[in-house]
Amino acid sequence: MGMFDISLEKKLRNPNQELLTFIQKRFTKNKEYEAKIQNGTLSIDKCHIDTLLKYNLKANIEKNKKESKIIINAELHDTLILTIVIILAILLTYGIGVVFVVAFTYLQRRKGTKYLESIITDYETIN
Repeated sequence: MGMFDISLEKKLRNPNQELLTFIQKRFTKNKEYEAKIQNGTLSIDKCHIDTLLKYNLKANIEKNKKESKIIINAELHDTLILTIVIILAILLTYGIGVVFVVAFTYLQRRKGTKYLESIITDYETIN
C-alpha cells in the first residue's frame, strides 16, 4: 500500500453479494467504469471515488465463523501525473509547491475514505 492509497476494513452483520452490487451501482451510476464481480470480490478500474484523482478499487467480503467484514482497497492510479507535477513543483517553485501537491493528494485520500465509509453506512441503514 502506498502513502496515498485507501484501505478500509469494516465489520458487518451479514455482508453478501448485494453489498457489492450496491457499491457497484453507486460508482457506475452515470459513468462507465470497468466493473467486475467475481467470487465475492468487486473490482473497478480507474474510478473517481468522489475525488479528482482516479483509483483502482477492490472490495472483498470475508466471512469467518466469528465475524464477517468487508475490506476495501483503493490504489491510486494517477501516480505518473503526480510524479510529473511534483518534479515541476520542485523546478518551478524551489520545492515549496511540493507541499501543496502532497496536501492536495492527502485531502483527496481523506475525502475518498469518508465517501466509502458513507456508502457502507448507507447500506447498513437500508438493510
